Amino acid sequence: MSHSTSINEATKAPCETCDTTADRFVEPRYTTRKVDEHTWEIGIAVPGVKREDVAVSLEDSELEVTARRSDTRPDGWRPLQTPLPRPDGYRLGLSLAIDVDPERISAKLEDGILTLRLPVSETAKPRRIAVE
Repeated sequence: MSHSTSINEATKAPCETCDTTADRFVEPRYTTRKVDEHTWEIGIAVPGVKREDVAVSLEDSELEVTARRSDTRPDGWRPLQTPLPRPDGYRLGLSLAIDVDPERISAKLEDGILTLRLPVSETAKPRRIAVE
């Protein structure tokens, strides 16, 4: 029985609740790193997003992040040239290769970066078994 503990082996999961015809969502850039032997961290670039417009969910080992951009511009703002279409937000679906403790996951949004801390589940941590 082998159990992978590398979050880098996470695979992109199709976003089953995404309606890509109505909204323009893009997949954000993200990084992963191992904080220590019991915690992983994912940093996701979501510029232009407010805290209340971010949704993070985990079902089984499927992690889904959806973030809507606010399109507020100052009164009287006019572009100098025709602006390119902007995405309405970001969607990222990952299939995690580790078991995480959903009750201890934390999320923090700061300077356009959403940081998720994913603690490894107690049942997934390696244990020594005494031989009698």
